[in-house]
Amino acid sequence: MLTAARAEGYNTGRTAPSMLVLDASGSMRDQDVGGRNRMDVAKEAITTLVPMLPEDATVGLMTYGNSDPQTAASQEAGCKDVKMLVAPEGLDRDALIRETEGVKPAGYTPIGLSLKKAAKELPEAEMRSIVLVSDGIDECGGPPACEVAKNLVKKHPELRIHTIGFKAEQEARDELACIAEATGGTFADASDAETLRDELLVKMTRAIQNYATNGQPITGGTSAEDAVDMVPGSYLDVLEHGSPQIDDGEGFSRFYRLQLAPGEIAHLSATMVLPGGDGQTNRLAQLALSTSNADGVDCRMGEVQARAEADLGEGPITAAIDTPRMGQTENLTCFGADADGSVILEVERTGDPSIDEAVPVEIQFFAEEEVDRDGLPPAAQHVRAHDPLPAPKDGAQIQPGFSFASAVPAQDGPMRGTIIPGEVQFFRIPVEYGQQVRAALRLGEFDAPKGMELSLQAKLISPLRDGVYTVQPPVTDASVRGFSGKAKPGLVMQLNQATPVQFKNREGGGTEARSSFLAGDYYLQVAMVPSDYTAQRLFEVPYVLDLQTVGKAGKGPELTGQGATSAEDRTAAAPGQAPEASDGGGDPVASDGGVDLEAPPASKDGGGVPTVLWVMLGGLAAGVALAGITIGAVVLVRRLR
Repeated sequence: MLTAARAEGYNTGRTAPSMLVLDASGSMRDQDVGGRNRMDVAKEAITTLVPMLPEDATVGLMTYGNSDPQTAASQEAGCKDVKMLVAPEGLDRDALIRETEGVKPAGYTPIGLSLKKAAKELPEAEMRSIVLVSDGIDECGGPPACEVAKNLVKKHPELRIHTIGFKAEQEARDELACIAEATGGTFADASDAETLRDELLVKMTRAIQNYATNGQPITGGTSAEDAVDMVPGSYLDVLEHGSPQIDDGEGFSRFYRLQLAPGEIAHLSATMVLPGGDGQTNRLAQLALSTSNADGVDCRMGEVQARAEADLGEGPITAAIDTPRMGQTENLTCFGADADGSVILEVERTGDPSIDEAVPVEIQFFAEEEVDRDGLPPAAQHVRAHDPLPAPKDGAQIQPGFSFASAVPAQDGPMRGTIIPGEVQFFRIPVEYGQQVRAALRLGEFDAPKGMELSLQAKLISPLRDGVYTVQPPVTDASVRGFSGKAKPGLVMQLNQATPVQFKNREGGGTEARSSFLAGDYYLQVAMVPSDYTAQRLFEVPYVLDLQTVGKAGKGPELTGQGATSAEDRTAAAPGQAPEASDGGGDPVASDGGVDLEAPPASKDGGGVPTVLWVMLGGLAAGVALAGITIGAVVLVRRLR
């Protein structure tokens, strides 16, 4: 169990211990890969992969068939020839590369035995993985390798085996696919060096990476009296346990003291990374943010709730709130004219699953100073209907990212990847003032199991982790729900940010513009949601994604703490100069297909933007607009396994 004393030593990711099992049988000597032998190509793929592994990964290396000659006399010994070359004890890059380069193919193919030994050597964890690269079928007798895999997953339900068939015949491909299907893993076929390298990278990424956390380590107080000072920035803390029921007063809280200057607004979010669960159903997990003043008086103006149901347990829950402007809101205990600027933030975890398991929580605190708005471009009053991006056909292979911290950065051209049912992937795209995001995604060919339907979901998320209004061109009806459609081969998703980003959007823009008021890193979240999570077979759905910004980049203010992940980087950002670019949306008369929106008057506290609460669990996310309430956010999540 992770304790408060260990919070500062908590690493920046939640990774699954993994074992790479490499076939070193005699057939790996065959020179049929562009004139090179199979083993040399496999070694090159592994040595290319190792430098890309995350620092907190636990990866071991095992081989079979690399010592006993493949002769009838040596078959008994050869079928026991499984060797641990690097133990799964952290990440030793030098050892992984050195031992890989020393492998010499020679003997038989004891796949079943290698799976048993790999599972035995992996340390206990809520998720463990084996990645097997083989060019042939198990030829050592005994239970078929697929039966071995089925028995292993009965004893170790947290185990996943991903397989790659390299220059494999049909019988071997069938066996490897059966192994993956039996354990909820994925299978891929590779016949050349590039495909093997790409597939090995994807398989190891899926094996290792769960949700990668990010932030400066901090240990909050356990009561309001011992709240820890928090300046604007990004942090990582630990919530040590849950409780039998949600909101039962028996959960675990951390407390932080914020100091806001007159006129400042605090933008706050917390993302809790849930444990894998214990297989039971109807388990509720709750994450709550609340504020009080230094005397313990609750600042909460109201309470809002959102519910989401999901089956997979590796996703995060995110709650986000923003405060009124300090000292400029009448009749509010914490933010009125007589307030001293001190605010206590409580982050509370209650409910189950896995009551006794500590989980990391990411906390973001951005402070918005008063900005001289003279000279800033006007707020957008209508949807800006730019043309959609063309459906991409091919792109550069990418390694998927499964969290905000590991989000794949947008590239100059389209990106090519795969996604499996129940998985959520994140993509990061920097957006300047005056710009807006356009996205286009095309699904490739795939076969889903009989009776399983898939839904492709995509949403745009702001630097504050709020939902962003988007449109599906040529339709100009905007929504924070993003895109949702039945996934089928050839499906094209096109999604545009509704308006350009301008600082005045939050207080003076139309409804669809208010969530697009801050320049910075925006995120596209893509999920493949299955109708049935009980199916044993997982499979990869190929896609090509293009992400671009449109519009002339201008200048504007940056929030204090925005982009800061270390104490040294956490300094106040001076407001920028007035942007030179037009926002393209100041004229209330719609052009180029835009839709007029009536801008409601800004509230007295300047908090005209609706607070948006995002709930994400197991690759699913639901956004709920919370109009008129700025303090207090509660997330309730139903766990179905």
